[in-house]
Amino acid sequence: MSTPPPTEEPALAPVTRPRFDTESPWVINASRLILVVVLFALWEIGGGWLFDTFYFSKPSLIAKAFANDIVDPAFYTDLATTGLELVLGYVIGGVSGIALGILLARWRFVGKICDPFLLALNSVPRIAVAPMLIVWFGIGIASKVFLAGTLVFFITFFNTLSGIRGVDKALCDVARVQGASEWQIFTKVMMPHASAWILTGLKMSLPFALVGVIIGEFLVSSQGLGYRLNFYSTQYNTAGAISMILIMMFLMMVLTAIADRIDARLLRWRPSDREAGGVVPKA
Repeated sequence: MSTPPPTEEPALAPVTRPRFDTESPWVINASRLILVVVLFALWEIGGGWLFDTFYFSKPSLIAKAFANDIVDPAFYTDLATTGLELVLGYVIGGVSGIALGILLARWRFVGKICDPFLLALNSVPRIAVAPMLIVWFGIGIASKVFLAGTLVFFITFFNTLSGIRGVDKALCDVARVQGASEWQIFTKVMMPHASAWILTGLKMSLPFALVGVIIGEFLVSSQGLGYRLNFYSTQYNTAGAISMILIMMFLMMVLTAIADRIDARLLRWRPSDREAGGVVPKA
């Protein structure tokens, strides 16, 4: 007597678990907030126990110093002074760097002559010429604008120069065959190719513009966030000094976020890595 074949049990459908989306902006921002809260909590707990608050202060004292600053009308005068110097130095340095980079990239003979001299000027530490800036421009905003402008200038200049010189010559030749003029080649081929380099240079130079302004104010000034930072430091007010540093960090984070939005807006015509079939290299 033959035994009946065993009946196969139906396969169970796989259980789908909710996936943790690590690319979600909400998840990323929430993780950042949690990290900041944890770090400040450890800092607060360790103050007076693991380290001396005279040297490192703690978040509660920094928050108190920050509250005293924001109710002080002079703080907003200092903030406006630093903001004006930052904007002027950034705009002047950025525009002049891009203009000279385009000029020397197109005028290759003059560019080859000037390249070593510009590299030599860029290698000069700005802090070394800061005393001379006071002699040349005085203690007003001109010296801070010049110091910030030089930092921005060289970054945007070399990025613009590399971007335009790196254009594929074959693309320019194809455009010439199609009857394009030199101006059309420049505006339709070279500038779109160099736009990513130029915008990267502008984003990279943004923190350096603030650094130049703060250094100038720190050395000699009667207004500005750098002056206030120097005042707190010389008074051994650690909480006030760290409060100023955190304000500068927050200011730069906001400006960088704005620059990223502008960058994404201006380069929205470029295909993403997925659309172009490219692979994002891992760090």
